[in-house]
Amino acid sequence: MEKKEILEKVIKLYKDFGIKSVTMDDAARKLGISKKTLYQHFADKSEMVKEAIISELDNRRSSLAVLNDENNNAIQDLLNYFDTQINIILDYKPNFIYDLKKYYPGIYNTYVKIKRERILEGTKKNLEKGKKEGLYRKDLNVDIISRLLLMRIEGMIHSGIFSTQELLSPEVFKEIFYYHVYGIVSEKGRKYFEEHKDILKTK
Repeated sequence: MEKKEILEKVIKLYKDFGIKSVTMDDAARKLGISKKTLYQHFADKSEMVKEAIISELDNRRSSLAVLNDENNNAIQDLLNYFDTQINIILDYKPNFIYDLKKYYPGIYNTYVKIKRERILEGTKKNLEKGKKEGLYRKDLNVDIISRLLLMRIEGMIHSGIFSTQELLSPEVFKEIFYYHVYGIVSEKGRKYFEEHKDILKTK
């Protein structure tokens, strides 16, 4: 079994059972490989957790890549992003992040840093693209709007105002998505969005 496949299976185990609960012995047994083989790839559990998290972030990169598809306009990119993000929400496991933050704070901080950077980068590119196409407001400040979006996402998670159930609700995400879109579109963009928003599905 190659390292990439091991990481994919390990991240699923962490999501299903929590990071703390899955020992190296458990991982080897459930993956059907020897413990010796596992240790050939990872020095210890901490290293395996770190590499699994980086692998998960790389797999999620596609959810932001759709924000900048050269074959689509900026709003089409957002519509594709919506569908991708709904799948991520439906797959979200709160205990996975809780364990990461509590038992591996250093790795958690790396996870947050990389995630922030990618969200900001993807959002900025989409905003700049939409302005050039005339679909977003000409007076839109790309840097400020990008950081406001990130702040709103993190604020919702940590403020306690929304319950975990609400944060994992596709319907709540849809309202947040609409709030963002209507705040950035021009008249041309609004018209385009309203002509195409019916394709959005919350599963």
